[in-house]
Amino acid sequence: MLDLQGNQLLPPSDVERRRRAEALRHHKADPRTRAAGARSEVANLRCELRVAAHLTAQLAETNDVAEMAETVVSELNEQFAYYLAAIHRLDEDVLRLVASRGELAGVMNEFLLVEQSVQAGVNGRVARTGETALVADTMSDLDYIVRDMATDPRSELSVPIFSDGHIWGVLNLEAVEPNAFDEAHAVLAETIAGSLGAAIHRARLVDELHHSFTTTLAALTGAVETKDDSTAVHGHDVAELAERIACRLGLGVADARDVRYAALLHDVGKIAVPSEILLKPDALDEAEWAVMRSHAEIGAALVSRIDAFSHIADAVRHHHERIDGAGYPGRLQGDEIPLAARIIAACDTFDAITSDRPYRKARSVEEALAELRSAAGSQLDPRVVDALFAEVG
Repeated sequence: MLDLQGNQLLPPSDVERRRRAEALRHHKADPRTRAAGARSEVANLRCELRVAAHLTAQLAETNDVAEMAETVVSELNEQFAYYLAAIHRLDEDVLRLVASRGELAGVMNEFLLVEQSVQAGVNGRVARTGETALVADTMSDLDYIVRDMATDPRSELSVPIFSDGHIWGVLNLEAVEPNAFDEAHAVLAETIAGSLGAAIHRARLVDELHHSFTTTLAALTGAVETKDDSTAVHGHDVAELAERIACRLGLGVADARDVRYAALLHDVGKIAVPSEILLKPDALDEAEWAVMRSHAEIGAALVSRIDAFSHIADAVRHHHERIDGAGYPGRLQGDEIPLAARIIAACDTFDAITSDRPYRKARSVEEALAELRSAAGSQLDPRVVDALFAEVG
């Protein structure tokens, strides 16, 4: 053994080795050293808890599973700069890549791991067993699939993502150097995977609830359809357009969906209007118009009795109000009218003009837009009309 000047060095004697070992023990026993190490561990723990809490809050803001996956890998990459942070979804016996971030993510498509059988690889093992895999050195793991020695990671952490008690997929973290992950990293990954799994489950329940709502709406609008086919079709057309306008006006997904529900139900009160008035081919007289106008209040009363839809009853009640206060039933004006009702009013008018009616033929989109423009500021909300123009013009 040589020193820096090239002189021969003798191996340390037993006495010297004991002295060094004793010095190391004293170093480890130094309270200041222990305190510094403890402070470092606490700081790391706090950082990890903040990341987990932040991710849980972000996941609560969406019901889109793909967006959830992107949120998780983006946050992990931003906070910890992993070589790879990826989420794979279990699809029968295949793991499919949903989202990935990190240096390795840029070359993932060059490998077959975008789709991977659960019978192979570390991720496959996790998907089969439901147990976390903490791989200190990928070169020593028999399940690891070698892709390219020049870019392959040397350590890996894969945890299962459970949703409603079933394995939904795998959260996979990879690092360039061996021994990059320990049990603390595993706990963090499992915590994040748990939050993601719970969010995925919630999204599925929301989707099922949405389906239930749609079924209920179909039953309600179906009752109108038995009296007037054109009214039922009209409701669905108005609902689709109203939801798009709501989004264009900046409403969130949930609020835009409520506008859609209200638009689907806006004519449900016509079930109480006699067929001879509802289907009359000629213009209605004043008495008949009074009966026809009652459908707004009747519809709102029906909707208010359904807990899931009671909050949109006002939109159903006031969809025939006018900005200038000359509408019905409340003679509201301007911003007194719920925004959902103002959106439905514009979409309702547009669809009515462009659809065949018993007493007249449909007119062109251009004619309808011109009529809406002339009604803006008196009958219709100008801002809603502008959004409708942008959507269909």
